[in-house]
Amino acid sequence: MQRTERMEVDLERTRAYVKSIALKYVRNEQDADDVTQDAMLLAHRYRDAFRGDSRYSTWLYRVTATAALMFLRKQRRLSREIPASGTGTDDEATPWLERVAASTDLRAEVIARADLGVVAEAVARLGAKYPAVFWKRYGEGRTETEIARELGVSVAAVKTRAFRARQAALASAG
Repeated sequence: MQRTERMEVDLERTRAYVKSIALKYVRNEQDADDVTQDAMLLAHRYRDAFRGDSRYSTWLYRVTATAALMFLRKQRRLSREIPASGTGTDDEATPWLERVAASTDLRAEVIARADLGVVAEAVARLGAKYPAVFWKRYGEGRTETEIARELGVSVAAVKTRAFRARQAALASAG
């Protein structure tokens, strides 16, 4: 057997080993493929960190387990994010904030614009840092993580500002 063939066989065996470990953690074939890819990249990137104090398979198990746990932590964090209320839809599958009154319904359009103005004023009264978060969260339907990254603040700050702005908007509308 030539050296390249032997390396391919070893690589496939290693990938199968890593995937079996990943499946134990994530219990989903597609997610296990993602974790396997991450673990294989991490193992390659940090191969110089393997000191030989243990068997290579033991070290690779830890790398894979860590990749799987990071994946699960990310999934859990994403699932905890509150869905944006502005991304809901009506019976016609039109996002709520994109609904437009019929051009013949001038009265409804005037009322909607007035209501939107009242909400905008209520949010603006909270301070300069609230409107941007409110409109990105509830107007555009962006996630807290996206907003935090864009504004350069923590996710906790985005959650707090979005909650307070929403409370102010609800109080002004009610």
